Amino acid sequence: MIWLWLTLFVGVAYAAYKFTRPSRLPPGPKGLPLLGNALDIPLNGLFLKLDEWKATNGEVYALSAAGQKILVLTSAKAAADVLDRISGSCSDRPSFIMMGDIMTGRLMVSGVSHGDKWRRMRRVIHEGFNIRAAEAYYQMQEEEAGRLCRVLLEQPYVQPGVALQRAAASIIWRALYDAPSLFQSHEVEERVNHMNEILDALLSAAMPLAYMVDLIPVMKYIPTSMAKWKAYGERFFKDTDDFFEGLYQAGRLGKGEGGKARGFAATTEEACKQFGVSPQEAAWTAGTLFGAGAETTVGAVHFFCLAMLLYPEAMKAAQKQIDEVCGSHPPTFKDRERLPYVQALLKETMRWRPSVPASIPHVANEEFTYKEWVIPKGTMVIGNVWSMNRDPAFFPDFDKFRPERFLDEKGQVRAPIPDYHDDILAYGHGRRICPGRDFANNTIYVEIAYLLWAFDIEKAKDANGVDITPSDMEFADKGLTVHPKEFPCVFKPRQENLSELLPPI
Repeated sequence: MIWLWLTLFVGVAYAAYKFTRPSRLPPGPKGLPLLGNALDIPLNGLFLKLDEWKATNGEVYALSAAGQKILVLTSAKAAADVLDRISGSCSDRPSFIMMGDIMTGRLMVSGVSHGDKWRRMRRVIHEGFNIRAAEAYYQMQEEEAGRLCRVLLEQPYVQPGVALQRAAASIIWRALYDAPSLFQSHEVEERVNHMNEILDALLSAAMPLAYMVDLIPVMKYIPTSMAKWKAYGERFFKDTDDFFEGLYQAGRLGKGEGGKARGFAATTEEACKQFGVSPQEAAWTAGTLFGAGAETTVGAVHFFCLAMLLYPEAMKAAQKQIDEVCGSHPPTFKDRERLPYVQALLKETMRWRPSVPASIPHVANEEFTYKEWVIPKGTMVIGNVWSMNRDPAFFPDFDKFRPERFLDEKGQVRAPIPDYHDDILAYGHGRRICPGRDFANNTIYVEIAYLLWAFDIEKAKDANGVDITPSDMEFADKGLTVHPKEFPCVFKPRQENLSELLPPI
């Protein structure tokens, strides 16, 4: 018991010190003594609360959660100023003691602190998934998009989330481990399900207030025998470490078509040696990539399906272009440059409803100045992508789904807007921008292009024959990522012989 009381005393003293330290952060919502805004920060829908606070506190404001200072950026320009132009000062990650130290042993690359280990792991990811390396997966991604369409052809009246999740998981799984398609192997499906359970646990652990140790760091010194949460975290790490290393070794040694392994685990083996990445670090890098790749892409394609129900005119415009370019054959990556409307539709989907709406927080790794404010080292920096994508300075009609905003007067994809950083903010900013974004964009492109070519996505009807119109503001919040709340819809084939044109399962 003395351990518990001592830990609480030291924790409260530490929080009081941090809370009362002088600061020149911008003002923000008023909080409580010591706790600050901790009780106002929601476990779900954080991005909506941050956007709500923007209305009363401006585009840049500060929060405090039990002494932890938080800088919130809600405009595209402010995010570009801080997270891009002075990214060297805020490229660290929150400690997330439960998730980062205990559950993952500081091996999950998205949470690794800015430093040598992070740079080594990131260089390996770049080797495996840069814009040129990603081309090696084109054929596989087209195959899996076709299999997704076949599943929907056989079950056209569905809630699409499950099928979309399987397709996204199958693509990144095959890319990482050169394994069979999730649609073809029960063993792969079991392993992917376990991977998803791991991901869900980590996303939940990364949410504010999920574990008190993240508010009172000294609690991590409580003996494991006296803290069930700590025993759970340590057991989780051991089990996950064994699982990831088993997958990585199988992918490294396995052989694909022609007797040559082609997945990330095999093709980056030399890069790991070159950059000094250990087998354990490589295994966790691959495991992290699975979570990042599966979650962001399935969310984007799920929101795409929702947009097609609510904005059928955008679907018809995209289908018209696909029919003109592709005719009866399904879209491929060779057709992408001749499908600018589809590219614009992808960008608009990820602007309209980003699947990582509050982004992954940064942390200031040194003190820096922005405008009249001084941001202390250790301050958490949140770029609220939801607010940026609804910035009226760039998108006065931000609530509307309008792909044309990303096209020029000739109907071609226009250049990125100055001060907007990029067309797709969901991949992050600065030195922490997602290194696998080209591969992810390829997955989203080929899936939505295939779906548009194969189906009219229509509203389902209720028992009385009335159209069911889903809400565009109901979300399934998974922590750092969100999907639309599941909705029914109908995938109506656009060609009578569609089954003959799709690859077999």
